[in-house]
Amino acid sequence: MKMVRAILGWLAPLLILACGVGGFMLLGRQAPPERRSVEQPAATLVRTAEVVTEENGLTLRLDGVVVPLREVTLAAEVPGRVRNKTAACEAGRFVEKGTLLFEIDPRDYELDVSRLEREVTQARLAIEEVDEEIAQNATAVDLAQRQLDLARREVRRLDVLKAGRIVTETEHDRAMRDELAATTSLTNLEGQARVFRKRRNRLEEARALAATMLDKARLDLARTRIEAPVDGIIVDDKVEQDSFVAKGNPLVTIEDTRAAEVRTTLQMDEVTRVWGGRRNGETGGREAHAQLDTPATVVFTVGDSAYEWKGVLSRQEGRGLDEKTRTLPCRVLVAEPRAVTALDRYGAPLPQLPAGAPQSLLRGMFVEVRIHVDSPEHLVSIPEEAQRPSGDVWVMRDGRLRVLSPRPVLVADGRVVFDSITSGLVPGDRVVTSQLSDPRDGMEIVEATAPRPEPPVMAEATDGKDAT
Repeated sequence: MKMVRAILGWLAPLLILACGVGGFMLLGRQAPPERRSVEQPAATLVRTAEVVTEENGLTLRLDGVVVPLREVTLAAEVPGRVRNKTAACEAGRFVEKGTLLFEIDPRDYELDVSRLEREVTQARLAIEEVDEEIAQNATAVDLAQRQLDLARREVRRLDVLKAGRIVTETEHDRAMRDELAATTSLTNLEGQARVFRKRRNRLEEARALAATMLDKARLDLARTRIEAPVDGIIVDDKVEQDSFVAKGNPLVTIEDTRAAEVRTTLQMDEVTRVWGGRRNGETGGREAHAQLDTPATVVFTVGDSAYEWKGVLSRQEGRGLDEKTRTLPCRVLVAEPRAVTALDRYGAPLPQLPAGAPQSLLRGMFVEVRIHVDSPEHLVSIPEEAQRPSGDVWVMRDGRLRVLSPRPVLVADGRVVFDSITSGLVPGDRVVTSQLSDPRDGMEIVEATAPRPEPPVMAEATDGKDAT
């Protein structure tokens, strides 16, 4: 029995394995199912868009920040105590040109003006006194000259009589002494006239000096009133009333609001576009690099609202490129920062400003700068989704796919702009906007026509109620 059990233990697994192999062989003998061939499509369906011509040039879009055109810091030009600080002189207030801001105690300067006016008056009276003496001296000189003439004639007459021994030596000597006395008197009077003229010149210089000092005193007196030199906003007031200020102490800082500037940067290809888009006859050469003079639009967006200002890309800032960003810093001049235009959601101007709109450009605003430049090249554009992440553009020509790798000129407003000559894109071409699983240059493609949507079928009303 042990032998039988051992033999069955070895034979049972072999029988089971043989049955399994036999069953597998029986199943493998069945005929394979009939295979049907699937016709491959002749061409791949794609969606396309047309390549259009850009006839209005390029619009460069840049980010910028509003900065003041200039800031004026007013300092005390004369020392003294601040007697009055007006209500207009507070940070954040708008002031017009000529508005009084500070008044320094003017009494010392008024006394100086009064004293110098008296000195000028005294100098004028002294000159008048000398003029009177000069007039009297001129009369005395005329009389002395006449007396000298008489004495000389007397001497000549006595000389003749003396030769004929008609007069004595004593009489002749007396006549000569009279002539000498008349000559001496005339010489003294002429010397006094020269002294009077020099005294008058000295008094004239003294009066001119007093007049100059008087003008300086009046100027100092006028400088005790500090007025706004420009229309602007006070950004910092540094001195309070009753404070003593020395000459040169800063008093207030005013931001000039007659115009504003926007600080932005241009890439070098954008700079080339700006320079290349200048019309014939505009400033060229070295001046063109520093003086750009290109129209620009400044747009400020807050929420769903947008506002724009007209400006000019006026100049480059600094001497060249920024070493860190390799961009050219520029300034956009907005000549009328209060001339704001509100835009609707489509970019069209609104007839009037809505409530809450900014009344002016304010420093620190982050804005978008749009610079329109003319381009000498023939430009075309395609939808942005037609350019692949690799930069390739798929073009449909003669029913086949053509893969191009053009270099874009500008990407803005959902479209990519190319140079028609260098890119190989021609107006009227169809570019593929749909995705392809295995794109190959030269593969057959066909444009898919979108089916027209059928009008919805309305269910009939039942039981007096509308079906939904």
